[in-house]
Amino acid sequence: MFDLLDLIKFQTRDLWRNCFHESEDFMDIYFEKKYTHNTNFTLRHRGETLAAAQLFPYRLTIYGSVTRMGYVSGLATNPFCQGKGYAGRVLRACHRKLLEQNTPLSMLIPGDESLRKFYESPQHGSYWTASYRKTEALDISGDGDFGAISVTRLDEWDNSLFVFFHRLTHDLPFMVHPSASDFFAAIEAAHLGEAYLLVAHCGKRMVGLCLAVREDDGRIMIRSLAIAEAEARAAFVDWLCRHCEVEKVWRRFAARGTDPGAEPYAMARVTNAYQFLSCIAAANPDFSMRIGVGGDHDLPVNNDWYEVKNGRVDYTDQMPERIVTPGGLAAMFLAAQPLILDLMMDE
Repeated sequence: MFDLLDLIKFQTRDLWRNCFHESEDFMDIYFEKKYTHNTNFTLRHRGETLAAAQLFPYRLTIYGSVTRMGYVSGLATNPFCQGKGYAGRVLRACHRKLLEQNTPLSMLIPGDESLRKFYESPQHGSYWTASYRKTEALDISGDGDFGAISVTRLDEWDNSLFVFFHRLTHDLPFMVHPSASDFFAAIEAAHLGEAYLLVAHCGKRMVGLCLAVREDDGRIMIRSLAIAEAEARAAFVDWLCRHCEVEKVWRRFAARGTDPGAEPYAMARVTNAYQFLSCIAAANPDFSMRIGVGGDHDLPVNNDWYEVKNGRVDYTDQMPERIVTPGGLAAMFLAAQPLILDLMMDE
């Protein structure tokens, strides 16, 4: 017999089944390896879960600061209840929780361009596109001689892989950092298809970790790459070309919004404008600006004028140069740099 929390989990999974058409195997991973009762936000009526979303915590490094963000995943509404504002109410609950937790940013990845428009609306959070990617074949011509490096494909994995990944990525300046559970859930999900989890060694020393998949169009795409030496990248590409019988190996690289060929990816909005600006100001004392936030329907406390100066943020009564939405403020800073978002289980 279900208790209430288990019933809500069951009903939330049923929403996924009806809205996203994911495989049962994928949902097994998602609901056992990522989902927790505390991360699920729902709208319920008469014992039924009519809308739900999951809000996962992530570590975020930007502009020399370390902070936290919330990642909204799996927003779903019962198909018979769409158009009633239920999704907006669930999103609002997520945003308010982030404000309560002093988490300055919320991010999500829309499934298509129509959903990008959906999330841009004030009723659904005023999100803006804040990260971009470029899909390119890897060029290893300058990576050097990889003859001393051996590559092994793994069928099993343990925590040593995350320790290596974490050590190489922990201090990257613009990255959404997965936890160990996020990391292993993404690896497991990738292996529902044709996946290659590779490690590279130079002698006994581990020098690289690579997760690649074959996509529906036949391309071999690297989803995550952590290398201690450039030669390891060349060794991975060589191994994948030989064993997968392809001429090129591809990667979706993080890009700036202004880069030629950059394609929109994740969206973001601030959930605590003062704290978001403070993160940037504290690590960049020479940076100054006057900015306003307006149109935040979910968190009106953000609608104010701010002055960034001498490493701190103050409220001001002087008219700012610009007034932006909560999504506009996030995009102003995040889209200006190549922000790495790997292993988000969205592909």
